[in-house]
Amino acid sequence: MSGNIGTTIAKVNTACDNLEFVNARAIIEINLLKLSEAKYYRLLNANAKVLIKHVISDSKVNDGTNNKLTRADLLTINKINEYCSNFDISMLKRTLKNSFELVQRSDVHPYLNKDAKIILADMGALLGMEYQLQ
Repeated sequence: MSGNIGTTIAKVNTACDNLEFVNARAIIEINLLKLSEAKYYRLLNANAKVLIKHVISDSKVNDGTNNKLTRADLLTINKINEYCSNFDISMLKRTLKNSFELVQRSDVHPYLNKDAKIILADMGALLGMEYQLQ
């Protein structure tokens, strides 16, 4: 085992033991190929093994694209849900004016509540969602 990967494994294990999962994930993402090898993977502690499985599955879901929702996107989605639940169409239109592309993304649809899906589909803001509502 080389000194560099040994240090990396020690840092990941220490970060996971101290519940610093953000730091551990950053180290894992940088060294993902090495740490996913069986001979190095077995040296990780239980929390690190779970975290590396999560990072690998997350990278498979994204398929190389970086289309993750930001905090601002999630706040906008929450506002859209709130406006639709309260039937505040004027504020909904103002919000959609600036974030129409966000609502078109397929990864956003699970975050919309039933009211939002119905109202946005009737407005024509959700393309292809008319047949998915039941």
